[in-house]
Amino acid sequence: MDSADIMLIGVIAFSFAAGVICHYVVGTHLWPNRHKIYTWWFPLRNHKKLGEPCQTDVVLDRDGYSLGFSLERRCALWAAYVISKKSVGVDVDRGVRFYADPDIPQAYRVKPEDFTNTGYDKGHLAPSAAIDFSVKSNSETFSMANISLQDPKLNRQAWGALEALVRRWTCTKGKLAVVTGPLYHLRSKRVHGIPIPKSFYKVVYSFKHKKSIGFILPNTDVKAGNLWHYAMSVRDVEKETGYQFFDKLGKKGRAAKRTLDLSWWKGPSS
Repeated sequence: MDSADIMLIGVIAFSFAAGVICHYVVGTHLWPNRHKIYTWWFPLRNHKKLGEPCQTDVVLDRDGYSLGFSLERRCALWAAYVISKKSVGVDVDRGVRFYADPDIPQAYRVKPEDFTNTGYDKGHLAPSAAIDFSVKSNSETFSMANISLQDPKLNRQAWGALEALVRRWTCTKGKLAVVTGPLYHLRSKRVHGIPIPKSFYKVVYSFKHKKSIGFILPNTDVKAGNLWHYAMSVRDVEKETGYQFFDKLGKKGRAAKRTLDLSWWKGPSS
C-alpha cells in the first residue's frame, strides 16, 4: 500500500468521523432548538408601532405584546401584538401558571385567586397560543394584567374560534397587527372588586394587503358558528369604543379602516 492509498483511507475515515459528529450535533443540539435560530428578533418587535388606542394608567411592554392597564378597571383596556406565520408556528412548551403582575401597583394588582368561584374564566387578551415563540414570551401572557373576567361560554366557543382564526390568517394574510380588549358598562357589576366586561373587541390589520377587520362580541354565550355575525369594519369598532386604532398608518392604511372586505377575510383560511 503506497502513500496515496494511505492518504485516501485517511480522508475517508476523517470524512466518516466528521459526518457522524455533524449528524450528532444537528440531531442532538441544532434540530431540537431550531426555533431559536430565527426567533431571536421576535422580542424586538414594537407591538405599539401603529399607536395606542386610548390613554391608560400603566403601559407594559412584553416580549410578545404590549398592553395599557386601567387602575380603575383593574384590567388592561387594550393589548396589542404583532404576529406572523413564523412567530405563531414555533409552539414551545407553554407556561401554565397565572401570576399577579409585580409591575402593577399593589393596590390594583389582581391575583389568580380573585377569579376563583366567580363563574368566569381567566380570559387572555394577548393569547397564549399566538405568543409562544419562547418560554418567556408565553409565560408573560399568564400575567393577570393580561387577563379579564370572561364568560366561559364565550371564551371556549366564539372567542377561542376567533383567536384560532387569527392565527390561521398569518398563513394567508401575512404579518398582522392585532389589538384586543374589554368594554364596560358605565356601572359594571363587580366581583372581588373587579368589573365584569360587557363585551370584548378585536381589530386586525394585514400589513401586506392593507386590509382590516373588527369584531365586538358580547360577554355571554356566543357559539363559534355565529362568529361572523359580529364582524364589522374597524371604523365601526372605533365608533362603538371611542378608541382610535392603527392611527400611525399611512393614508391607505387609514382608509382600510373604513371598509370591510368580508369575503376576503372569510377566504380559504376560514
